[in-house]
Amino acid sequence: MQWTDWNGDGLETLSIVHNHEGVLAEGVVTGHFEASKYALTYRLVIDPHWLVRDVRVQIANGPRLHILSDGCGRWVNGDGSEISDLAGCMDVDIAATPFTNTLPIRRLKQKPRVPEEISVAYVSLPNLIVEPVQQRYTKLAENRFLYEGLSTAFSAELEVDGDGIVLDYPGVSRRLP
Repeated sequence: MQWTDWNGDGLETLSIVHNHEGVLAEGVVTGHFEASKYALTYRLVIDPHWLVRDVRVQIANGPRLHILSDGCGRWVNGDGSEISDLAGCMDVDIAATPFTNTLPIRRLKQKPRVPEEISVAYVSLPNLIVEPVQQRYTKLAENRFLYEGLSTAFSAELEVDGDGIVLDYPGVSRRLP
């Protein structure tokens, strides 16, 4: 599947493979951050409960990130050293892709109009710094969710498909047919 950013300047291509062990999601994103162009790749290993276990992000000719989770809120770097700042984060949010919004949408299995506040490991661009942030998701309808970034006061209504994958993220990206 593919998304374009809201202005039509960027493109993401995502491949998702499901098997008995979970989900493997691999994406390539090109876009603009501030005045600079960037290209990145990412790879997420997700268990059958939609908990992220392995995150790899690489900026072309730039930084790379490899972090792992035990699925219970404990994160380590690729070398095994603990990242105590991320304690309690269950999901990851990579700034460049709408796909990471699917992780809490699938994992939470929300009832309509019952907001859920979560801590996520947020990966910023272009430096790939990871920090904990608070977010809120509220299921508005079967295929519609309100996303709120609690520290930024940003919010958007996300339209998703039957698998919980974002179709339309107003002001950010839209899925291509």
